[in-house]
Amino acid sequence: MSDWKVVQEPSKRPDKPKRKSGGRILKMVLPLALVAVLIVGAVAWALPHLPIRPQTQSGLSYSGVVEMWNVESFEGGVGSRSSWLKARAAQFEKQHSGLFVHVTDLTVEQLAAKLQQGDSFDIVCFSRGAGALVQPYLGACDCAAGAVRDNFLLSGQLNGTQYALPIYTGVYCLLARSAMLSQEQLLSKALSQTYTRRVGKTDVSLAPLVCGFTPYNSPLSALAMSGGRGSITADESVTQYMAYEQFLANRTAVTLLGTQRDMCRLFRREADGTLETLAFAPLGGYTDLVQYVGISAASGDKSAPCRAFAEHLLSEQTQSALVNLCLFSVLEGSIYTDERYLQCELALSGSYVPNVFGDADAVARQRQTALSTLAV
Repeated sequence: MSDWKVVQEPSKRPDKPKRKSGGRILKMVLPLALVAVLIVGAVAWALPHLPIRPQTQSGLSYSGVVEMWNVESFEGGVGSRSSWLKARAAQFEKQHSGLFVHVTDLTVEQLAAKLQQGDSFDIVCFSRGAGALVQPYLGACDCAAGAVRDNFLLSGQLNGTQYALPIYTGVYCLLARSAMLSQEQLLSKALSQTYTRRVGKTDVSLAPLVCGFTPYNSPLSALAMSGGRGSITADESVTQYMAYEQFLANRTAVTLLGTQRDMCRLFRREADGTLETLAFAPLGGYTDLVQYVGISAASGDKSAPCRAFAEHLLSEQTQSALVNLCLFSVLEGSIYTDERYLQCELALSGSYVPNVFGDADAVARQRQTALSTLAV
């Protein structure tokens, strides 16, 4: 019979109860509390210093779509003026909840057709050439425009009533290669300085001046009213772009009577070394390169938002954005730092600006007067 042994299992020692350490908890909680205190303090300090966001409520009783027609009848600077205008409309819409400005681009001919068909606008953006067409449809433009230069403001009036507000302007100017005509002589010899240059085996004779025209502007008025003198045969079939190309080719004329668009193009070429150093002079005696806004006499309950948008276009923030187009503000003061553009701003402050509602006959008379004045 085998021996049996009873083996007792060793008794398990009871687990020692875990001791809760108050010091350890305190070490964990204290940093969290300090972080929370710092966050609360930072928020309390930052809130008063945050920039004030624009109000999104319009303060206007009208909600809906304002129809704006944009008619361009003179050349701009760089970029799209229509895109610039639509961007300003988008800014306005952000500040006025429920209000939308719809911009339709038209030529002068399309404008005439729409008006003949009985179509209507609430607000219209236009310049000389379109002014005579839209004037019968405009009401008094009772907007805050105290910062607009007086010479520009007067050009939108009829019989003492403001029917149109200027929103931006261009400038006429003279440009020549400095090797052919110096800066100091540019204005006095613009209509007399000739030049002969050798091209290959041929001598090319350059006339004094080339100038381009549009159907609604009078560039020679700018030369005449800025002190230029001399005789010229005006070829009104030459467009402004054709005149620019002829000047660039350097086979037609010593001097170009151009606009702010020519300034932008030629200064860029001068800066990158693809064009010789230029002599430049703004013609501050006259400009008809001005864009306006007018409000329909039949705008009804839309008249308040139309006025508000017109005032938005004349705000300092909006006007300063004209540098992106190489155009100029109609407000007192300056938006440029470049010396040549500063010269233009100064010149424009004293320019004669013809009435925007002048018709084709008025433009034709001005052109004849300019030729007579230059020939004196």
